[in-house]
Amino acid sequence: MKVTVDANILFSALLKKGITRRIWFGPEIELYSPKFILIEFEKYKSFLQKKFNGAQEEFQLLTQKLLSQINFISDNELKPFLPASASLIKDPKDWLYIACALKEDTIIWSNDKGFKKQERIKTLTTTEMKEEFGLL
Repeated sequence: MKVTVDANILFSALLKKGITRRIWFGPEIELYSPKFILIEFEKYKSFLQKKFNGAQEEFQLLTQKLLSQINFISDNELKPFLPASASLIKDPKDWLYIACALKEDTIIWSNDKGFKKQERIKTLTTTEMKEEFGLL
């Protein structure tokens, strides 16, 4: 299953050893995200490091492992899809994620309720992803 993932899902997978991380590394998932996710990660990196329950080295290794699962799509590749994105969702921070989903023909994995307000792209929360894959 091709999935566009947002920053909050990345943060959740990083901070908690649980269902989000299990889904993230599932063999049936192919993750995509705009490169913008890296900017969001850098913005919150120090906050995430403080909340991380482990050593600094562990944080860096897990971050690398999580990011290595993502197929990053450049802003230039997403530009043609931004007008459609802007028509589907109000929050400009989410336009690149919508554009990524449109370009790569994916669903969106996000717990952000804003994505559910549009009807063009199927959006699943972590709970819905868990149900989709039959995970307990």
